[in-house]
Amino acid sequence: MIRSVRFLVLSVFALALASCSGAGGILGNGGIGSIGGGGIFGSGSSCNPGTDVQLANPVPYQSGVNPNIGEITIVANGNNNYLGQNYQSMNITLIDGSGNQIPGGALQPASPTGPHPYNSDYYYQSAFGPLQYNTTYTAELTLVNYNSFNSCSFSLQSFMT
Repeated sequence: MIRSVRFLVLSVFALALASCSGAGGILGNGGIGSIGGGGIFGSGSSCNPGTDVQLANPVPYQSGVNPNIGEITIVANGNNNYLGQNYQSMNITLIDGSGNQIPGGALQPASPTGPHPYNSDYYYQSAFGPLQYNTTYTAELTLVNYNSFNSCSFSLQSFMT
């Protein structure tokens, strides 16, 4: 009995190590938003956009945002990166204080309005229905239809309606 339990524990540990091995992947080792190397996007659960990204509308940490905003816009530093080449496969997901996730529509190019934090600003937006009043949302860049066992997200800033 003890051997069976020990074998099971060691098997699970070996499987976990094997699933984390490998280097590079689509986005290479590390980079913006990733912790280390390996995995499809740099580090298992972090969607590495390959560049700096922040909220553009609403601006980071803004309060009093209209709950009927309709879309969330992000700004990225350039478009010669994973995000710029694959924006159609990504969206923005909003997470409220209770952990509820609200996925937006697929990213679309957006007009260049809002903050200009980088030398080469590229804007993308994700459509949303009405949000709750007086709620803080954290925005995340997510890969649409990624593996449900290994969620893929890149945390952005928050805002409050």
